[in-house]
Amino acid sequence: MQIRWYHSLTLRLLLLFWALLFAVASSGFLLAIWYAQPETAKPLPQEVQETLSPLLSDQVTFASLTPGRLLAGNYRVAAAVTPEEGPNRLQLEPNLANTHRRELLRQLDADQPEQLRLPNGMLVGPFKLDTQRILLIRPLSEDERVDQKINSERAEQAQTMVLLFGSLAIAVLLGFWLVLPLKRLISATREIAAGADKLHLKRLPRRTDELGELARALETAAHDLKVSRDAQRRLLSDVSHELRSPLARMQVALMLSQDDDNPDATNPHLTQMSRDVERLGTIIERILSLSRLENGLVKLDPQPINTHELAKTLAADLAYVDAKYGERVLVLDADWPITATDDELLRLVIENLVRNALQYTAGIIELDCVRHDDKNFTILVRDHGDGVPEAQLAQLFEPFFRGDPSRHHKAGVGLGMALSLRAANVLGGSVSARNHPDGGLEVSVNLPIVPIDTITEDEPTETEISEQEPQESN
Repeated sequence: MQIRWYHSLTLRLLLLFWALLFAVASSGFLLAIWYAQPETAKPLPQEVQETLSPLLSDQVTFASLTPGRLLAGNYRVAAAVTPEEGPNRLQLEPNLANTHRRELLRQLDADQPEQLRLPNGMLVGPFKLDTQRILLIRPLSEDERVDQKINSERAEQAQTMVLLFGSLAIAVLLGFWLVLPLKRLISATREIAAGADKLHLKRLPRRTDELGELARALETAAHDLKVSRDAQRRLLSDVSHELRSPLARMQVALMLSQDDDNPDATNPHLTQMSRDVERLGTIIERILSLSRLENGLVKLDPQPINTHELAKTLAADLAYVDAKYGERVLVLDADWPITATDDELLRLVIENLVRNALQYTAGIIELDCVRHDDKNFTILVRDHGDGVPEAQLAQLFEPFFRGDPSRHHKAGVGLGMALSLRAANVLGGSVSARNHPDGGLEVSVNLPIVPIDTITEDEPTETEISEQEPQESN
């Protein structure tokens, strides 16, 4: 959906920043006007009036006073109204007329003598004699200057505080309006990476700007990716199921083609085909197992498991298959715990790691265990090969990744490590790999220790789940 111009986030941000600047500037301007207003006139102190009245009682002296003339002490004439008619009847001191004309005129119209503090002096008057009036001005005293400075500093502080808290409030609102949705989008992106198809975006997709469009696009992408993953897994599982039946028939045909009367006359091509068919069967079984794990079809069947006995049984089974394997797998004595877990899944984790090490290395494979506390333990599978390049350690658990060809590959298509990781995740654990300081690759299987008394009955097992899968066609 195309964003209309009046819903554009860019336009909204421009308007918002303009409003922020306008609000800050306006508040400063209003505060400046508020504190710049002149003070109100106050009644003239009686002692000042008694001092000046005798000097202004003479008609000749009063008529001779013009703006700028010194009267007595620091008092000078600021404005005068003469008895003459015409434009020269009102006389103002030029400097004061430029800056305080309004105050001078208002003070001349007062009924009683008052005093009004200006930034550059104290205005006194009006003094009247017949139809004549005059205003006097004197410099501010030291106390009056200090008081004026204090008031000015208070005005500046008030203005600064209003600007500070006003801009902070607007910034907080801007953060909630813009930053919070961005955090939700980041979280939604991580949810998509984790495989989620429903994102926690709250009301964000309802917005009509670019952020809302991005939220809706993320929801669509999450759904499409989920559908694509499910389709890919179903295809892989269905293809593997369809391959099992002809593969089984090929195995039967190979067995029937063997010459039981003359074993020495076995066709080497049939022998090679038999090995390839067996390997293909193993690959298909691993793909099906991986598909079941990824689709959540495997349910836990927790039973009391002695992990040390499980490791020794696995080593014995490998030795039964191949005596050389038995000589290479070494189960170390350690603090192996007893935990409630799924026997088959745990064996799947360890067996795939051990087989991977057996196939890619020629030395001893050590199985060790470290018990951290009563809640967690780690099974360590270490080989004594050449290790893996550091850049490839994170890729070891990706399906079909086969690593560095310099490691002696004898078999496998890169599914064993991926199966171990998926199975460990189902068991509530994790798998990681590192190059051991003393040489070789060491894979750590971190698992929780589940108390045996937590086992519940009547849980569906992996066998029951697998029996519910589609039957193979014959």
